[in-house]
Amino acid sequence: MTDNPLGSQTEHPKQYQPEVLYPIPRWASRSLLDIDKNIRMFGLDHWQAYELSWLSSSGKPQVAIGEFYFNSESENIVESKSLKLYLNSLNQERYKSTETVRSLVEKDLSSISRSEVKVVIHPLNKIEDEVCGARAGKCIDHFDVELIAQQPDSQLLNITDVDADDEVLYSDLFRSNCPVTGQPDWASIEIRYTGKKISESSLLEYLISFREHLGYHEECAERIFRDIMLKCAPSELRVGMNFLRRGGLDINVYRSTAPVTSDSVNSRLIRQ
Repeated sequence: MTDNPLGSQTEHPKQYQPEVLYPIPRWASRSLLDIDKNIRMFGLDHWQAYELSWLSSSGKPQVAIGEFYFNSESENIVESKSLKLYLNSLNQERYKSTETVRSLVEKDLSSISRSEVKVVIHPLNKIEDEVCGARAGKCIDHFDVELIAQQPDSQLLNITDVDADDEVLYSDLFRSNCPVTGQPDWASIEIRYTGKKISESSLLEYLISFREHLGYHEECAERIFRDIMLKCAPSELRVGMNFLRRGGLDINVYRSTAPVTSDSVNSRLIRQ
């Protein structure tokens, strides 16, 4: 696909059509953030697809949940609407097995992102209902703070003289906006770090300063990671953002000072 389908009228494909996948180069936003010049960053993007379906060899509909793990060092991210269109293109196609579908999707996503992608498919009849347990860490949403800045402002971040070891803080108040459509993107965010203790109220003020920010999910996570690293100088840092589901897809972004593996992602939250 030559044009970004987001925000435009698009017909849903009636047959397998990998060419609808639309790549977005990562370098564009990272060049503005100077990520590579300032800090070393690891991470992955964990996508979950809840509307995955195809036909068996006999023509019987199959339904499943798909998980896609993209390395943060891949050349491209995949535009979310194009991924939905691509998955819809599988709906009327016949495949001999779940593994055939998994292998096909893995090949196509690896090709468009220019990196190895891990794909896991869970047939619904083999999934046990998940019960959301207690979350690790401390919620910072009780602080009575004001919306001081209309755009992300790292100067809002402050540290104290107290040392913190593997502290986990989280908030459910995050909102940013799609840079193409302007629609709001909601997320829960978890920050785990070691270093001088970050003022919790200042962290909340900083996070809610994204409320009018136009940025893709990955860019928001990388901006937050960069700002905390440069302003607070922790020895270890992991930022995890669980964005709410839209159109059958949720996107979960992790950036860290240490490598992130597919078995270390956060559990699905009740809002998702």
